Amino acid sequence: MKNPISEKQTIILIYFFFLAGGLWNSLGVLQDVMRLTTPLVLAASAVVMVLLTYRMTQRAVFVFAGIFIATWAIEALGVATGFPFGTYEYTDTLGLQVLGVSLIIPFAWLLVIAASDAFVGHFMGRISTVLVAVMATFFDFFLEFAADVLDYWHWSTRFPPASNYASWFVISFAAALLLRDTVVRREDLRIPAHMYIAQVLYFCITFIGMKSGLIVL
Repeated sequence: MKNPISEKQTIILIYFFFLAGGLWNSLGVLQDVMRLTTPLVLAASAVVMVLLTYRMTQRAVFVFAGIFIATWAIEALGVATGFPFGTYEYTDTLGLQVLGVSLIIPFAWLLVIAASDAFVGHFMGRISTVLVAVMATFFDFFLEFAADVLDYWHWSTRFPPASNYASWFVISFAAALLLRDTVVRREDLRIPAHMYIAQVLYFCITFIGMKSGLIVL
């Protein structure tokens, strides 16, 4: 059966979806709906990103489950002690929390790591754990500022500390190494690679629009 939506059309829809979301945030439109659906969109995006980037096997499922649990545990340590990211606190915007960490956060980790791997594989044609970690940290740079204006979490300092980005690099690098040794990355990474760009743009538009107030109805 022929796919009714081409790859190009799918990519256009992805950009439309995330750019519209950034615009809605900036305009303050549908905020109750956005707040309600954000955890679902993050979780669904993470699952789709992982499925589009890697071939699923029983071992792959266990590996991703391990990354999910490990990133949650590191976040719980971070909230409780300030190590390794710095001092911050989650709000209730992202839903259910366990030990002060929203259960959506490990999905966000999977999303960023898989998206970064897809971006590097598609646009750079490389299998590089260092580049994956760099792109994951770059993604987090924009995510952090948007998360503050969206009331996802807040830092005790005005700006996220350098330790946060250093930790993101190290954790992403370790996850990428694990994935490289245990999971097969797909060859066609065009869609998830463009999802990386679309989501970075979403957070950029959200932060600039909400913080500056330049985008108004």
